[in-house]
Amino acid sequence: MSNADYLSYGTADFALAPYGPHWKFMKKLCMTELLGGQTLEHHLPVRCDELKRFLHLLYKKAKANEAVDVGAELITLTNNMISRMALRKRFSENEDDADKVRKIVKEMCGLAGKGNVSEMIWFCKNLDLQGFGKRLKDVRDRYDTMMEKIMKEHEEARRKEMGDGIKDVLDILLDIYEDENSEIRMTRENIKAFIMVIFSLLSLL
Repeated sequence: MSNADYLSYGTADFALAPYGPHWKFMKKLCMTELLGGQTLEHHLPVRCDELKRFLHLLYKKAKANEAVDVGAELITLTNNMISRMALRKRFSENEDDADKVRKIVKEMCGLAGKGNVSEMIWFCKNLDLQGFGKRLKDVRDRYDTMMEKIMKEHEEARRKEMGDGIKDVLDILLDIYEDENSEIRMTRENIKAFIMVIFSLLSLL
C-alpha cells in the first residue's frame, strides 16, 4: 500500500477513490449538498464575520501605523472561512483543534510525497529501514484521534440541538453516516478522509 493510500484510509476519501458508485455518490454530494447554493447561502454569515474580522485587523494595524502582510492575512481569512464551514472551528493562535488538524494534515501531505526505500526494493518491503512506516502510523493515529474527538463533539452537539442551527460539512457527512437508508453507506473513515482532503487543500495555500 502506498503512503497516500495508507494515510487516506485505503483511498476512503473522494480525491483518491477509484471511479465507481462511491466516487459518483460523493461527486453528487459535493455538487448538491456540500457546495450547493443553499449550503453556501446558509454560511454567508460565517464568511461575512470573517471578512469583518479581516477588515478590523487592517484598520487596527493602520491606526497603529504597523505593517501588515496582506497576503498572509488573506490566506488566514480563507483558511478560517473554510475551516468554520467544515468544522465550525476557526484557526487561532491558541492551538485549538482546527490548528492541530491543519498541522497534522500538512505533516501527512509531506510524508505522502516522500520516497520509501522499503517500497522501492521488493525484498525490503517488510523492513522499515528508515522508520518510515512508524512515522506514517504515528501521524495517521494522531489525525484519527483528533478527528474522533471532533466528530464525537459534533455528535453530542447534534443531540442537544435536535437538528437546529446551520449545518457544516461535518454535519452533512454525519447525516449520511447515520442514515441507514442512504444510497451509499458512509463510514467514519470516509468522513475522516474527506475532511483530510479539505485540509490538504488548505495546506497548499
